[in-house]
Amino acid sequence: MTRIDITETVVAQLAELLDSGEIDQPTNWMGTQFLAQDFGFDELATFVFEADAATYYEAVRRAAQRAETDVELP
Repeated sequence: MTRIDITETVVAQLAELLDSGEIDQPTNWMGTQFLAQDFGFDELATFVFEADAATYYEAVRRAAQRAETDVELP
């Protein structure tokens, strides 16, 4: 896991997952990765696998803003 770029595609796909209501715990990166695979969001699934926690949480914050959803993060 490392700091990697957060692309617009990643944010858009993550926002779509948040909108879907399928993510119970957005802080559960592994669950998000599996759900991304289920939705066919390969770029998001790869991002979640490669990103460090800080980068992942930043992406979740951006996606939550886009989806106009409140997400509690550590």
